Amino acid sequence: MQGNYFKTTLRHLWRNRLFTTLNVLGLAIGISSCWAIYRIVNYEFSFDTQQPNRNRIYRVVSHFKSDGDERKNAGVPMPMADAIQEQVPGLEKVVPVWDQWKESAVIPGGKVGSNRFEEPEKIIATSPQYFDMVPHRWLAGNVATAFDGPNKVVLTQSRAEKYFPGVPAANVLGRTIMYDDTVAVRVSGVVADLDFPSSFDAREFFPVKYSQNSNPNWGGVSSQTRLYVQLVPNASPEKVLKQINAISAKAGAESMEKYHFQHWHQFIPLAEVHFSTDYSENLRKANPNVLYGLIGIAVFLLLLACINYINLTTAQMPQRAKEVGIRKTLGSSRWHLIRQFLGETLVITVLAVGLSFFLSRWAMATFQELIPEGLDQYTDYGKMAVFLLVLLLGVTGFSGLYPGWLVTRVKAVSMMRGQVTTEVGKGGLTLRKSLIVFQFVVAQLFIVGTMLVGQQLHYLLNKDLGFNREAVLVFNVPWKLQSKPTYQNRQFTLQQELAKQPGVTTVALGNPPLNTSFNSNSFQYKPKKGAIIEKTMFMKYVDTTLLSLYKIPLLAGRNLAASDTVREYIINETALHEFGMRSPQEAVGKYIQQLDGRPIQIVGVVKDFHTGSFYQKIEPLLLMTAKKRLTTFSVKLAAANPDQWQATIKQMEQTWKQFYPTEPFTYKFFDSTLEEIYTRERNMSRIINLATAVAVVISCLGLFGLSTLIAFQRVKEVGVRKVLGATIVSIVGLLTRDFLKLVVIAILIASPIAYYFTDKWLQAFAYKVDIEWWVFAVGAVMAIGIAFVTVSFQSIKAALTNPVKSLRSE
Repeated sequence: MQGNYFKTTLRHLWRNRLFTTLNVLGLAIGISSCWAIYRIVNYEFSFDTQQPNRNRIYRVVSHFKSDGDERKNAGVPMPMADAIQEQVPGLEKVVPVWDQWKESAVIPGGKVGSNRFEEPEKIIATSPQYFDMVPHRWLAGNVATAFDGPNKVVLTQSRAEKYFPGVPAANVLGRTIMYDDTVAVRVSGVVADLDFPSSFDAREFFPVKYSQNSNPNWGGVSSQTRLYVQLVPNASPEKVLKQINAISAKAGAESMEKYHFQHWHQFIPLAEVHFSTDYSENLRKANPNVLYGLIGIAVFLLLLACINYINLTTAQMPQRAKEVGIRKTLGSSRWHLIRQFLGETLVITVLAVGLSFFLSRWAMATFQELIPEGLDQYTDYGKMAVFLLVLLLGVTGFSGLYPGWLVTRVKAVSMMRGQVTTEVGKGGLTLRKSLIVFQFVVAQLFIVGTMLVGQQLHYLLNKDLGFNREAVLVFNVPWKLQSKPTYQNRQFTLQQELAKQPGVTTVALGNPPLNTSFNSNSFQYKPKKGAIIEKTMFMKYVDTTLLSLYKIPLLAGRNLAASDTVREYIINETALHEFGMRSPQEAVGKYIQQLDGRPIQIVGVVKDFHTGSFYQKIEPLLLMTAKKRLTTFSVKLAAANPDQWQATIKQMEQTWKQFYPTEPFTYKFFDSTLEEIYTRERNMSRIINLATAVAVVISCLGLFGLSTLIAFQRVKEVGVRKVLGATIVSIVGLLTRDFLKLVVIAILIASPIAYYFTDKWLQAFAYKVDIEWWVFAVGAVMAIGIAFVTVSFQSIKAALTNPVKSLRSE
């Protein structure tokens, strides 16, 4: 019996190859999208889930409030770890994690050229308790002796294999690594890499006890000095945090009073550390809202694919009327008929899952820049198998139950008489229309979202920033050479040499007008009358040519004079208003000062320009000059000769090698800085574009199949109309009218929903595009056009059919 059902299923699928292909392709596209998104989301949500005692581990972070603005920092004061370890009960482990920076690591005795590793990453200083908290398995050495003296380092297995390829872990123990060409460090341990995604991603570990970066100041906080605590069982996090804040407030009271700020700490549970995007640090994180958005996209795309299947299956019922009628006449029960439809759906879904395996791999390879770092090294096969099984059964049940149930409602006599269309149509046609509307509601949401996100991204990348950024090359003095006496002040000579080259218009030194790093401090202005005004201001160090290179206009006063130290300021318009000055001319000659500094004169006022992303408003800004702080080059190329830029850049590289022969010439165009700042928005735009394409393709597959069936079912009607004189245009209009009505209804439903969500997204930007009516109009025209092209193909084909052929059997 089962074999008979299976043969019948295969015969039906083969006989209707077009619709089988459409169903398999539609489900495969939906399933592959869902599969790819599942891998990304599952990976991100797997971070720290296998960490022992994760419910008792917390990250300590810092909050500041000054001048009414609250700021967050991922770090803590350096002395905190020792202080709370001794004074706060309820703490089982206190683990400092301090980022370390090394210029190079050299393996003595290795092959020259392959034994040197420049700027190794993921290096920290920590305490032995780190290895009690984080479950690294020791392959060589032990926690008791690994940190019992200075100049020792513990490596993970992957880092040991990189430094000592082919050497067993036991033999790596005791080997020497020369850091920065000066410090010889002995390998005191090798631990296995964690086999699960973790926020503890370090690869080299130094003892924090012997760190030379220790700072006893409680007022200074850096995101590079992080702290984790593990509480004893049943300890109250609120009580422990309260005691930590009391210790910090007492130790930092002098700084807070002197600089007029508030300072306190918060706990972040380990489960939330990977998603704490509010805290900037040297740690990759994920935005949970983006992940939930991806889940929503996956659900919608899978729903669209299932809806396609339901529509095409129910529309095919008139063609299967006699088969089902005979089965019912011969005694098939409702369950047998439903099981047959479920079996057909299962076969199609299995084929779709097989095809989606290749489609998802292609998608992951094609859109590699959207894939989280480390995903290719992590696969939870157990979870993935469960996911695919649930997906297979869910799609089969959701897509196959309704068509099977619907066909059981029709009487066998009606089926044998060919009246199935009338009876199924009572409910099936209404549902089918509703599902088509739902499909195009989703498609229209994606189309409008694509257009508005693209508009905002274009606005972000092309809006006037208040300065000229065209044909500007940016590069830095190598940071590891800046403090070396033999390289100090070389950049000024290099600046002069670069300025002499043909193809170079201007060369400036200093912080570019817009970047992702900021320095800020509190400044005071004492007017002749009234209270002292105190404001937090951003600071940039520039030379005397930077304003002219970027064409930043002076509204009043003069440019900065060259100086070894800070002797004068230029402020922007926003700072002018914040200090209560009425005009740029009034500001020139006034004095402002840092809270613990001397008064310094304002010599100029510049027009406002953007210093950060469009998520934030333009802030008060100070421009100043100091020789030691000028380490970034901005080179203006001759814009009239873009074809000669590469020759100019090659010549610049040759000059660079004369001054920094050991360092590569690494540059970027200033415009790429904007692209880096808005990487998240660009990735979001690509994801929505891809989702839009998938949604439109799935919807069009369904429309194409339905229009094919409708044209087939009405072929004799079309023949009669042609005999009576109907034109091709009228017939095409007749066959497409009903579908286009449904698309128009979908557009009317989708437009307000799209407006709400896009407006909500745009609210995050301080500077944004307006949502114009024409966006929805263009989206509507696109949707209608796509639907018309999809449907009209079969409609035109039916209209061109010779009526003699279609009426021959009558």
